[in-house]
Amino acid sequence: MRKRNWIMAAFAAAAIVAPAAIVTPARGAPTVDTRTEPDIARPLHWMIGAQNQNGGWGSEAGAPPDVATTAISGIALVRLGHTASAGEYQSNTRRAVDYVVEAIEKTPKEEIDVNPPGTLPQRKLGRHVDTFLAVRFLSEALPGYPQGKQRDRVRAALDLAVAKVKRAQNGDGSFATDGWAPVLSSAFASDGLYAARGAGVKVDDGVLDRSNKYMLGNYDAQTKSFRTGASAGVQLYTMAGVEQAAARSGKMDAEGARAALSRLSDENFIRGFGSYGGEEHVSYMMTSEALATVGGKEWDRWDHGIRLRLAHIQRQDGTWRGDHCITSTSFCTAASLITLTIHPNQTQKKAS
Repeated sequence: MRKRNWIMAAFAAAAIVAPAAIVTPARGAPTVDTRTEPDIARPLHWMIGAQNQNGGWGSEAGAPPDVATTAISGIALVRLGHTASAGEYQSNTRRAVDYVVEAIEKTPKEEIDVNPPGTLPQRKLGRHVDTFLAVRFLSEALPGYPQGKQRDRVRAALDLAVAKVKRAQNGDGSFATDGWAPVLSSAFASDGLYAARGAGVKVDDGVLDRSNKYMLGNYDAQTKSFRTGASAGVQLYTMAGVEQAAARSGKMDAEGARAALSRLSDENFIRGFGSYGGEEHVSYMMTSEALATVGGKEWDRWDHGIRLRLAHIQRQDGTWRGDHCITSTSFCTAASLITLTIHPNQTQKKAS
């Protein structure tokens, strides 16, 4: 029990100070684990091996693929430099793009959902999550294609998917009301639209404004807490969306954004549900993207802490897997790899 408390304290401190060594058990006896950086080579190698022949990824290696898992895995490849025309795994990225594009092309124009129902990401994040993540992936993949028919095809699919996301928006500015934590799905929708705008797609300002207003409204100034009605009772998930919206709209001085910064050194808060599921990995990714837009000491503290955290929950084969809800190795590994690629003034800032 003393050892566990020491580890928890080290994780909490890591969010506000430089990483320190953590004592972990090995072969029955405690040794000092001095890792402060997660390994990227092993999880990337695992991801490449887990991709299906049709270009898609499923929850585990060899599992039936779905658009949401494929899209977030594809984003990880692009962020790591494996674009459609560069990098060792450019062919894997192109195959993933083809899988997503084909799913969009097969979907009737008036329908929002580009993947059949019943997948793990849908059950936890909402029915439309495939469409939202498809927009983000194609927006990031598009610049990797030279002018020509294939680029035109990707752009046409992106236009169709953006229209579907706009159609999904509710009157209150949200995009999802189903699933276990739909607030994260709404955050993915907004994220995708901003990325699409960065890729040259026309996106209605009103749609983005309503989305930001919804997200920022998820902080309750009276109770000094983040609303949890759409986040399975977990404030971390809502906080990630609030921080993302504040960064997007240039409102990092808003009360909700300031409150988020003050909670980043609270270990119980950062643990979210209490164990690491895909929702935690996604929340870390979104928080890193938001803080990277402003940089500074807040970014440095968060980045040091989250890298240490990811280093010490990385599995022996280099992957990450959820302990609850989104348990998918593919999804969690991709989200964590994306987090590790984020730096101030880079991808996220350009996309917005």
